Amino acid sequence: MEYEVFELDNGIKCVLGRVRSAVLHCGLTIGAGTRDEADNEHGMAHFIEHLLFKGTAKRRAYHINSLLDNVGGELNAYTTKEETVVHATVLKGDYAKAADLIADVVFNSLFAERDIETERGVIIDEINSYKDSPSEAIYDDFEDMVFAGSSLGRNILGTRRSISRFRSDDLRRFVERHYTTDRMVFSVVGNVSSARFRQVAHDKFGRLPARRSAVVRQGVAPYVTGNDKVSKGTYQSHFIMGGRSCSCLSHDRTAVALMVNVLGGMSSGSRLNVALRERNGLCYSVEAGFASYCDTGVVTVCFGCDKENLCQCCDLAVSEIERMKNEPLTPRALAMAKKQLLGQIVIASENAESLMLSAGKSMLVYGQVESYEGLKARVDAVTADDICRCAATVFDQDNLSSLTYI
Repeated sequence: MEYEVFELDNGIKCVLGRVRSAVLHCGLTIGAGTRDEADNEHGMAHFIEHLLFKGTAKRRAYHINSLLDNVGGELNAYTTKEETVVHATVLKGDYAKAADLIADVVFNSLFAERDIETERGVIIDEINSYKDSPSEAIYDDFEDMVFAGSSLGRNILGTRRSISRFRSDDLRRFVERHYTTDRMVFSVVGNVSSARFRQVAHDKFGRLPARRSAVVRQGVAPYVTGNDKVSKGTYQSHFIMGGRSCSCLSHDRTAVALMVNVLGGMSSGSRLNVALRERNGLCYSVEAGFASYCDTGVVTVCFGCDKENLCQCCDLAVSEIERMKNEPLTPRALAMAKKQLLGQIVIASENAESLMLSAGKSMLVYGQVESYEGLKARVDAVTADDICRCAATVFDQDNLSSLTYI
């Protein structure tokens, strides 16, 4: 897909991907997330995301929630460690309406104290619900180990104690500090002309004053490995192991992504799935993951199993990791692995909403949206030795940590 890119006078970058569809997706990606919070702001980025829907200078919460509902569309948002995204899905004729609503909630939200009190209870319930899902919570607890001492390690939701302290002025100060136009991307995927795309972008976002961020992101603290066990009283044991890896700006990121996909990616033929599930029937799901940030990353291997199978599962996982470190893929296996990864990415890009969201993040991080040809060239350049080298680095004993829920 060809993308059209331009920058508004205030620094907001805009990107359009044209597709033949009656449906249009658009979103504003803001370079502010959990890792941008001060110690006394844990959970604030996510809290603000919730409050964006609770009222602006010209719209009450009901009007925000019903404006797109009434035309069959939807407005949504999410928070990550490094971004906050507000996005909408509408019929292409409602493009301007969706863009206007996104701009309104991001730049004109009131953060009224009564709404803060109401939403505080909602988020506390969200935190409690998350604690009831050990297969999800273990990832956050593990990142807290790997990035201990850094805001990057903290979970996105915050804690009951931290969010109980937030007041309206606190939220406004965070927005003032981090919602700056030089850290924003407005992305659109839909059947809209270039002229219409630019006109709406200018009308809804171009009149905002330019503001540049004066914040320097906190780096990660020195890494101290650990092996922790936590009693959860659940039927299953949950286990995760891994360590720090390369950033999303590293040349090695493609080799690491390919290595992780072979080891425990989405395919039923991944090595961990074959060893633990298909061959031995020891667990329902096992996966390897790679999360990359602007200056670091983390690779994980995670599974849940019956308590009596934990040791055998760990031994099998370690055996597959050692194979990945020491046995280069054959030319045929390497070619298949590359085709599989490219296929997964391209098939995922058929989802226009995902395409819009990834375009926004790509523009924010890299200043461009990579073409398929560029992606393929990066994947094709990875060698079997690159994969072994990255596996040996990530899974070196001096880089490994583990966490077990028992």
